[in-house]
Amino acid sequence: MERACHESAPLLSRVNRVVGQVQGIGRMIGENRDCPEILNTIAAVHSALRGLEAKLLEDHVRHCVHEAASDPLKLEGRLEEMITLYKRRQS
Repeated sequence: MERACHESAPLLSRVNRVVGQVQGIGRMIGENRDCPEILNTIAAVHSALRGLEAKLLEDHVRHCVHEAASDPLKLEGRLEEMITLYKRRQS
């Protein structure tokens, strides 16, 4: 799927926020901050990544899978792709 720039901007914003949080964790460790504070920031990174993952999955279903619905072969390929992604997520 080719993403229009207006669709990419929110995703890139989320990625940049995660990058900033991860860099913040490095600074916190370097500053010898309290473990609970660092762990809270790590939890925030996990949450931000789950949000990004959910948004990408939603986009994939709404655009790629929906687009493939008119062609049974393409649809089968997209469904297999979704199943593989789901199984990988569970391990």
